[in-house]
Amino acid sequence: MTKPEVTHPGAPETYLGEAIPDEVRARWNRWEGAEWRRMRHMSTNQLDPPDQRFSVRAPSYLCERHHRNWLGYRNMIFDPVSGNCWPGLPGSPFVPIDRDLRRERERRRCQWDEKASVQMRLIEGICRSRNSCAGVGSRSVLEN
Repeated sequence: MTKPEVTHPGAPETYLGEAIPDEVRARWNRWEGAEWRRMRHMSTNQLDPPDQRFSVRAPSYLCERHHRNWLGYRNMIFDPVSGNCWPGLPGSPFVPIDRDLRRERERRRCQWDEKASVQMRLIEGICRSRNSCAGVGSRSVLEN
């Protein structure tokens, strides 16, 4: 008896040379997949992994207002020229903690990714609770 082939559109078979478990492949475009990818980078001593929030898809239950807010945080991009710390206020000084400015810039980029990801997850939780949606009958973006 052959095992049925499990397909997960958009998820590769391997990542950084490691086979991806089926449960991770099923959630590849969600936070669980992003966390798994981040940990693969950490396990290879890449302490500043690529931004993972751009690969996460917005949940289908988000109302229009929360979908806009979710996209706003996803699209916040660290400016490597100014080197601003979160929340990225204009004019914040680029005061390096380390002697290596390239490494400091990567740390700040990762900080932006982590904090924006936290905000995106908070928006998901708020919308899921439906306590702050525009109306009781707020429709999700994907239902329109």
